Amino acid sequence: MSTADPRAILEAWLAGRYVRADGQPVAGRAWDLDTKYRYRAALAHWPVHPPVQAPYDQSWFTYIGLRIWEVTAHNVRNWTSDLKNQDGIAMSGAARAASAIRSYYAHCEDALGATSWRLPPRSRLVGIVPTTNQPTLTRDQMEALRSAADMYRGPMPERARLAVYLTLAGLRPGQSIGLSLLQIQQDNQHHPTWRLPAKNNSASAVAAPAPIPLPVVWVLDDYLAVRTWRAPHSTETTGPVLASRLGRVLAETAASLSADAIVHSPSPFA
Repeated sequence: MSTADPRAILEAWLAGRYVRADGQPVAGRAWDLDTKYRYRAALAHWPVHPPVQAPYDQSWFTYIGLRIWEVTAHNVRNWTSDLKNQDGIAMSGAARAASAIRSYYAHCEDALGATSWRLPPRSRLVGIVPTTNQPTLTRDQMEALRSAADMYRGPMPERARLAVYLTLAGLRPGQSIGLSLLQIQQDNQHHPTWRLPAKNNSASAVAAPAPIPLPVVWVLDDYLAVRTWRAPHSTETTGPVLASRLGRVLAETAASLSADAIVHSPSPFA
């Protein structure tokens, strides 16, 4: 392993196609886009933007450098400690990063025949991650939100109503803002589907097709009838679903729709 390219190993692993140490080709696990993003970030490219310093890369490959194949538990502990204390990464984020490191080296051991690094469990690398009780709403409260959206008569009511319905359907604010008309398939004979922007991912990454809840389909139809568009930012059939009056993507200020509690609450569309 001393001359192996760690980045090439990472990409082959995440692609699910690599060659085992015994020469046997493997078509392995199909990783979801969000996991690929998180693993690439932790291992290969984790940009940090401190307020008074130049941005820098705090990924594992950059941190460990030439010691990549001589890693010890002490190295991992120091790295995750830096993530928490210097870069302000939350305990849960550091724990996920440590899990990515352990999984990567386990792959090198199990599939590529590398000597075991004997990395301890995650809890011994970063500590016990405290659990928090995610606040949720009751079904009646979710229905109240839906009713409020239905009765809203302020500016651009169709767009506001759709934004609430998307949140009630479990979309995060970034997903709602990033949703494009090209990701919606309404001609499906069985049920309209959409390919949602992947959570916590790059703007171009989308998840697998999934059925759109029928109440959302009805509200979407009402909105598309009055949706504003303007080239080159959008057209009648392209561009962001939730468009501004000038046909542009909505500003990130719409993310103040804090949806964490809603997405863990009983859906009114179930």
